[in-house]
Amino acid sequence: MRTNSFKKLAVLCSLVAFGTYSILFACADYFWGYDYDSNFTPETYVDESYSPLFFAPQDVFYSIGFESDYTSRFNQDVVTEWSEYLKGKFTTKELSFLLLNDSADVRVKEMYSAVQKKQKLPIPYARLSGADAQVKGFVEFLYYAKEIEISSTTPLNSWNYEETQPAPVVSPKTIAQVEKFYNETTDAFLKNRYWFQTMKAYFYSSNKQGLLTFFEKTKSSVPQNVLYYRGLSYVAGVYYKKKDYATSNYLYSVVFDKCPALRTVTAYNYHPQEQKDFQASLALAKTPEEKSGLWALFGYYADEKIAIREIYKLNPASEHLGYLLTRLVNKEEVRLNDMEFKSATVYKQTMKEQMDKDALQLVSSIAKEEKTGKPHLWNLAAGYLNILAGNNTQALQLIEKADKKGPKSELASNQIRLLKLINTLSATTKMDEKAEGKLLPELDWLYHIKDTEDEVFRYRNALGWSKRYIASLYAGQQNIVFAELFDANTTFYQTASNAEAMKVFLHKANKSPWERLAEGIYGITLSDIYEYQAVMSAYAGKLDEAITLMEQSAEGKNVELYGNPFNGKIKDCHDCDHAAPQKIKYTKLAFLKKMREMQSYVDKGQDVYNNSLLLGNAYYNMTYFGNARVVYYNDIINQYGNYIDKYYQPILLSCTTANQYYEKAFNAAANAEQKAKCVYMMAKCERNAFYTKEYHSKNDFWGEPEVAFQAWNGFKKLKTEYSNTRYYKEVINECGYFSKYAGN
Repeated sequence: MRTNSFKKLAVLCSLVAFGTYSILFACADYFWGYDYDSNFTPETYVDESYSPLFFAPQDVFYSIGFESDYTSRFNQDVVTEWSEYLKGKFTTKELSFLLLNDSADVRVKEMYSAVQKKQKLPIPYARLSGADAQVKGFVEFLYYAKEIEISSTTPLNSWNYEETQPAPVVSPKTIAQVEKFYNETTDAFLKNRYWFQTMKAYFYSSNKQGLLTFFEKTKSSVPQNVLYYRGLSYVAGVYYKKKDYATSNYLYSVVFDKCPALRTVTAYNYHPQEQKDFQASLALAKTPEEKSGLWALFGYYADEKIAIREIYKLNPASEHLGYLLTRLVNKEEVRLNDMEFKSATVYKQTMKEQMDKDALQLVSSIAKEEKTGKPHLWNLAAGYLNILAGNNTQALQLIEKADKKGPKSELASNQIRLLKLINTLSATTKMDEKAEGKLLPELDWLYHIKDTEDEVFRYRNALGWSKRYIASLYAGQQNIVFAELFDANTTFYQTASNAEAMKVFLHKANKSPWERLAEGIYGITLSDIYEYQAVMSAYAGKLDEAITLMEQSAEGKNVELYGNPFNGKIKDCHDCDHAAPQKIKYTKLAFLKKMREMQSYVDKGQDVYNNSLLLGNAYYNMTYFGNARVVYYNDIINQYGNYIDKYYQPILLSCTTANQYYEKAFNAAANAEQKAKCVYMMAKCERNAFYTKEYHSKNDFWGEPEVAFQAWNGFKKLKTEYSNTRYYKEVINECGYFSKYAGN
């Protein structure tokens, strides 16, 4: 047995004991869900009472995060039991209010006073007789239960580290009265509940020893139902406060074993501090069942394999084995499924080498003996572990065996089908027509599966893994198109020949069912490819080519730009430009055509200043810094935020082309005002080059350079040569950087 397991456990338990684990959980990294790295759904075969104890990588408890259901866990049961006892004298709604609602305290006191004085019950219960034995018993019970409840339900705000106000303790007078009711009543239903209320009252009083005395005196005469085990949990809690961890943990394990409804709360409160505590608890266990309960909790906190071996020796049919098995399998698959891979061969070899062979041997041997209460679960688990180990023939035999003997629920059917698919695919070493035909119906099912309402079935990992695995096989066969279809690579279209090869495939008529499946799961369309090529051509200054390509993009060509892309403002303000009225709304295609028109005028020497300036603005606004970023918004480029990928930085952050047209405009300018404007626009290009070097190229997209601006050449020239222009004054008023540079 490993001591370090208990050290890890002690840390976790200390967090739980002080109610702070919820804080840690709330501050943890975002969690996507249990099925993104798992293919084995524990809910398939294991009783619901174990559900919070399933493997949960980032939680204390599976699905619920942490235990917080102390005061409401039995609410529905309490209402139902009292309703049956009172035989309809109170409606369910009335019982729910009186039993569960804090605001009912005043009404309960009124009813109790009326019963004691033998007066008529207050409205709306006046229809009932306070002399009725059951009604009187219920009202009296309620009165004292509410008194005790004040102490047992005071909430602790785990976010308030300085909270010091203790909960009120139950008074000796109240304890004495409920114990008196327990001793005197002959009604079995009430006696059972007064026993529990007496236990509860002692626990929330200053007389914890009184609880132990009362329990020892009465335990043999109390029915061993849920109330009994709730009371036994109080006994365990008292021993824990006495630092008698061995007895406390032993008692919690008894409750865990015997009372499914309390499995979560007992696991939450089970606190072995050291290995010696566990051994001492084990020495107290009187039966194989009690020892199994202890080992079941040991497995949850420390080591599933050790726990499984010990429980199996004690009682192979123990139901605790099932949940421990799912934890073992889930842990192993999560560890192995975290592996990245490019080559199927390397992947399979690595999986085989890294597989926990001890876990495989343990599960396989138990499955083979078929002595457990759920042999189908063990066969399925052994089959799955054999898949991970690369033993595909053996895996299939075990999975089929599990299918024959297991339940026929939809979840079980889906689990079997998924593992068979994973096994078939992992045994595939080459993608050919035979493999495609065999995989097609199963992948079609997986890729189009619909979530169930509770999203229990785990298939998302298989969905992603299958695509990566198939893509790696195609890549090994030099089939770049199908490798891309199954596992898209962000760099694929950066090679022109790849784009053309994909276009040929997507244009293909009469595709086979397999080809249609591949196309259906691919996120990129022909329209996206043409748009991508058009955009890249535009940034390269190849406007004719860009227009021809954009015209073939069914969706891209009609995308509207948010602002006027030909505007050149002193201060860049995207939102201002987007909100400003626009006489003409440019689509991507219309924008390119207008640029080509202006380019033709420049080439002919017509109105060179205005056309060059507008083209400079257009190329400027196409960059990250301009108001027309929408031009490069495309699913292939995929640059929608502040961070620009290294490959696209020289394209989307560069103002080189814009600056060239500003220079043309400057050379063609007719007066100082025009020249001043060109000089300032070139200064903006200099500024953006500085930002690119000091900010974007370092991926520091959450902040600014330590020095936000410099004395750029454009600033110097504007100040020294054009300070007498109106435009200069406009720049002073609008550009804080230039105003500061100019000494204002």
